[in-house]
Amino acid sequence: MMPVSLNARFRHRPVTGVERFAEEVSSRLSEDLGIDLREISPSRRLDGLKGHGWEQFILPRRIKSDEVLFSPCNTGPISVRRQLVVIHDAAVWDCPEAFSSGFRTVYQQLLPRLAKSAAAVATVSEFSRTRLAFHLGISEEKIRLLGNAVGPEFSPSASESRSGEDSRVHRRDSTPVFLCVGSMDPRKNLARLLRAWVSLQSSQKLPEGARLQLIGGANPNNFAGVEKIDGKGIEWLGRVDDAELIHRYRCADAFIYPSLYEGFGLPPLEAMACGCPVLLSNAASLPEVGGSLEEGAALYFDPNSEQGIASALESFIYLSEESRLEMRTRALTRASRFAWEQVASRTAEMLREIAG
Repeated sequence: MMPVSLNARFRHRPVTGVERFAEEVSSRLSEDLGIDLREISPSRRLDGLKGHGWEQFILPRRIKSDEVLFSPCNTGPISVRRQLVVIHDAAVWDCPEAFSSGFRTVYQQLLPRLAKSAAAVATVSEFSRTRLAFHLGISEEKIRLLGNAVGPEFSPSASESRSGEDSRVHRRDSTPVFLCVGSMDPRKNLARLLRAWVSLQSSQKLPEGARLQLIGGANPNNFAGVEKIDGKGIEWLGRVDDAELIHRYRCADAFIYPSLYEGFGLPPLEAMACGCPVLLSNAASLPEVGGSLEEGAALYFDPNSEQGIASALESFIYLSEESRLEMRTRALTRASRFAWEQVASRTAEMLREIAG
């Protein structure tokens, strides 16, 4: 078995897409793939410079001489050559306004040096590969594509619905429930979604009782300096565990994702795997997740246009039951093409190449 050490600094952080990637892939780098994985992590959560300090100066001393280091969450020690580092996106350059000046400066200085010092660099989408090659100053060919996926727990359940009955698809005159997963990060574009929702209400284009449920983003009305957008039917659910998230995917009539920038975008893939029709931004990497227009697994819209978002919501509301069922079937087919086992297998192959 090939010895590999895992940069497990992510173990002490809340689970977002990056941490989920690390957890799912590392859990599969096991005996089945011929990897003897040993985790190395700090004793507690270390943020900011303390976390980078641990990673740059303490982690390298804990790696055994025969081990390859796997750093799955964007950063790793510059001094370790025998290392596979996964950099998920180029957002610190493409969306600098989304980060503090300190965070942005550290990452813009660290990532190019890390990419040139590590034996191998990988990412999760073609979009990210193109953007990273440009900003890191290396060729696209030197950045390998690992992809992303969802686990088997993200699956449809015929026995689960809002009403407790066995039906997901509802009549067009029923009260639709739309679900969105996203933080208050400006890149998630929640403000435009909320304004689009309110505009539909103002023009009386939403059925009575229609709901927009938001997971992950704290209610902006609780924070000074954040745009306050009130509308009937908007429900702020906050952060939820995976069981509740899966339940919400299964029970929603549709999932809407207006993000402006994603290195991959796991939530729409999770929704599709649960059999939830998806209304999806056409920006950045998201068409790689939703598939082509011909596949019909997602209904796309321009996330920079409130009218475009509103039109996507309205279009879904007036879809026939047959059309909604077709979207559900196509979404499940699309999601089945993404598997963590494949991602882990590609990762193991790269680690073996480094080990020689």
